[in-house]
Amino acid sequence: MHRTSVTYAGGAAAAPLPATYREALEALTSSAVDAPLASISDESVLSLAKELLSHFYATKDEWTAGNWTAEEAKLYRLEGSAAEFSRAATKQVLAAATGDYLRTFVEGLEWRLGKGNEPDLVAKRRNAAMDGEVAEVYGPVGLSPLYPGNSFEVWTSPSGKNVADSLQEEKKEEDGLKDVGPVAVVLGAGNQSMLTMIDVLDSVLRGRRPVLVKHHPIRPWLAEPYGVILEPLAKRGYFAQVPDVSIEVTKTLLMHRAVGHVHITGALKTAQAVAATLVEARPELSADQIRSMITSELGCATPQIVDDGEYTDSELQHMAQIITVGKKGNGGCNCLSAQVVLLPKRWAQKDLFRAKLMEELKRQPTAPCYYPGSVERKTDMIQWCENVDSKCTMVEAPPVTEGTVIGDADQVVVVECGTPSEEGYNPVPLKSEAFGPVLAVVELDSGVESDVYLAKTAVPFVNNKGNIFGSLSCSVFTPVSKGKTYEREGLQSALAELQYGGISVNQWNLFGYLAAMKGGMWGGHPKEKLGQSGNGYIGDLYGVIGEKDAKVVVYGPSLTNKPLFDLANNPPPIVLDVLTEIACAPNGLVGTASVLKMVVARSFCGIVSYIPFIGGLFQ
Repeated sequence: MHRTSVTYAGGAAAAPLPATYREALEALTSSAVDAPLASISDESVLSLAKELLSHFYATKDEWTAGNWTAEEAKLYRLEGSAAEFSRAATKQVLAAATGDYLRTFVEGLEWRLGKGNEPDLVAKRRNAAMDGEVAEVYGPVGLSPLYPGNSFEVWTSPSGKNVADSLQEEKKEEDGLKDVGPVAVVLGAGNQSMLTMIDVLDSVLRGRRPVLVKHHPIRPWLAEPYGVILEPLAKRGYFAQVPDVSIEVTKTLLMHRAVGHVHITGALKTAQAVAATLVEARPELSADQIRSMITSELGCATPQIVDDGEYTDSELQHMAQIITVGKKGNGGCNCLSAQVVLLPKRWAQKDLFRAKLMEELKRQPTAPCYYPGSVERKTDMIQWCENVDSKCTMVEAPPVTEGTVIGDADQVVVVECGTPSEEGYNPVPLKSEAFGPVLAVVELDSGVESDVYLAKTAVPFVNNKGNIFGSLSCSVFTPVSKGKTYEREGLQSALAELQYGGISVNQWNLFGYLAAMKGGMWGGHPKEKLGQSGNGYIGDLYGVIGEKDAKVVVYGPSLTNKPLFDLANNPPPIVLDVLTEIACAPNGLVGTASVLKMVVARSFCGIVSYIPFIGGLFQ
């Protein structure tokens, strides 16, 4: 491949960029590009979003085709029906996330331009105390017809900055960044195929920046569907994509004078390396200016907070099921993977719940822990815990299918960490993101009454980043015996003070990410100043957050209801294919017609396959 030398933004000689990278940067900065994104009107952005959405619908058969979903199943090391399910789920998740984001963005911008009705989320508004301030709470509204009984709110409060000082800081940053290029580099996520798509849409439509995606080295095949879906952006010079080559080449890319912003969905170490690269390339910029060039969604030692109180047997079972799905999904390789279960030390049902949790971890099957470095990170963490005499129990479960090969390294290990301030307490599994099959159990001692356990004991513990890593998302579980979640003063006080970007009540914290596609947001809590879970957020598609501090609270059904997800009983792939058809349709009528067409075609092929010779033509 032909290469040539380039220059760092700071003037020093850099390693050469491959031709594909140079061509991508040229496509985004050429004088032939349509009007720069930063300068076009809201009306033009609205037209662009509508075109993207129409194109997304029209090209469904093109971007869902090809071999890229099979490559993803290979990455996950899945065989048989598990691979078939993975292929269908990958398409459905990409379709749902992309469709929801674009539809909500269009609705929000039409409303702000006076061309549409006020969204339900914006219309429902109340005040509440949060972090010692008066918060404006939007919602609750239903999350989706696919998830009945689930709703969400957006909590916002002043950022705490003096308005005049804030404006002065912004002017200083803008003055210092005048020579920074227009291109946003999105470093592709490695663990989920739809994450980078949403990062691109958010950077282009909300951030108004042309985007160059550098795909993750383990997901090069995403160039195929992304190229189809994002073609309206590419033809205008607003989107380009390149494969991963090496760390050195990525560093050279980030130092290029055309790059003015970097978005990362990944690990804290990656974000720190990016910041160091930008500092090296632009020594004239301040730390705050460098920080303003980076947005990131990193990770978290995600807590599962169990409230004190009396639970029914089914509530305990369902709580264990939700936590297990959150732990074992994707081999534990998610930024929102359950990592720490926090139990009240004096809770009468703690041992019964422990037993149910272990049963669920055995019942729900294990998928391979495929992500590079995850097994090694787990091994090091468990070795350290065993060396300090923490009880570590590997929970053996069957593989997701007979043909899928798993080993002990893929199985979840439960670590009993003890109680803070007591002898033998082990905080290590709480101090970093495991990103793999490790589940820590901690007991919090408290002399307070059950009604204020969350607000007085659990919330102060998790808000202290000296105790637990990150602030991205968490789940809170509470029994129906204590009353309705919306109406309980003690619970609402705890939720108000809880400093996590996404909070799910009686639900898998994945739902916090889904809410970002419907008007919420996804990112670390703004009061967590260490940057452990990143900087900035995606979402806010109705524009209700802006520069304010914010978080999302999702309310699931009571724990008496059977959870929606169970890894031991995944739906058949055709159900996911039906949902994909619906997500890629502009309205219900078109969606229904698409589903009927698909079902008839598959039924015909299935019938004909029983006829000798002719059936072979359809295999």
